[in-house]
Amino acid sequence: MNCSLTILTLFTVALGAASQQTALADATFSVRQSFSVKDLPAGAKRVRGWFWMPEDRPEQRVLDFRVVEAPESFRITRDPGYGRKWLYADVPANPNKPLRIVTEFKLIRKRVSGMADPAKTGPLTDEHRRTFAPELRLDEKHMEVTPTIQRIADSLAASEKNPVVLAHRFFDYVIAKSDHYSKFGSTPKGKCLGDAGECLAGTGDCCTDQHALFIALCRARGIPCRLLFGSRLRTDREGTDYDPGYRCWPNFFAPALGWVPLDVSSGDTATPGHAGDWFGGLDENRIEWAEGRAFDLEPRSNVKPDLVIRGWVEVDGKPHKGLDRVLNFHRLTDSQAQSESH
Repeated sequence: MNCSLTILTLFTVALGAASQQTALADATFSVRQSFSVKDLPAGAKRVRGWFWMPEDRPEQRVLDFRVVEAPESFRITRDPGYGRKWLYADVPANPNKPLRIVTEFKLIRKRVSGMADPAKTGPLTDEHRRTFAPELRLDEKHMEVTPTIQRIADSLAASEKNPVVLAHRFFDYVIAKSDHYSKFGSTPKGKCLGDAGECLAGTGDCCTDQHALFIALCRARGIPCRLLFGSRLRTDREGTDYDPGYRCWPNFFAPALGWVPLDVSSGDTATPGHAGDWFGGLDENRIEWAEGRAFDLEPRSNVKPDLVIRGWVEVDGKPHKGLDRVLNFHRLTDSQAQSESH
């Protein structure tokens, strides 16, 4: 089946944060993305898949979204916890006709900077903490606030109450305490579980590890913090088919500022003196796909995921790792973007 949907959406402004952004650049990308399930076990009967889908967010706007290839069972669902959209399909297992979904869309991305201004915020209140209770969990898997992490957070905080100042201290601490694997090679040496404890021990070298530790430190001091997943659009791969992998980054909440983005791993690998550029800012060469890590998919998966990278596939009710993902993008010139918008 060849499905075609067009979703034209309005730009979303979240919690007043967008009004605080300094928009340094707009970039428009045309994107084609495909997911294909592979390596089915012998005798497999049924395949289900949930795959990343872009949505309007404070730093991005999605236009002309189309599903250009999908099976009859294809539909768009939302996970009930975070309310994010997923591409979903349920098909008979057939090695000669694998589950495959192909989408195309245009993306407007903003590069933002200067969102983390401590002079524009104030202390968090009990009302804030009640509102953002899920983002303050102390027991979330791999991001637990252990006694050790609590002691570190308390020591770094001292008597400071300003959430931006505190978050910046935690940002600097994680950079000093850990190294992203890309500083030394092309592949991680750690398990990439997104584990705060492993990052603290020096054995966690993925962005999920670094950001898990940052989130745990924030939550230890009552600062709501959440984890987002996306991909970087590598300028050296423009116009080619490639798997961009993933990059996660956290947002922390500060009164009057809203949700403030940052990227510890980009700060860790930045040129000397520029780590702080990634505190309260993000570049435009990325796509945000999803939020959270431990959640219930819709329809409910047989096994609840802990960490969803690119997608979640089950074969006969068991998690399946065989998944190919290919992305191809072009950055449009201003004239191309304007002509294609009419």
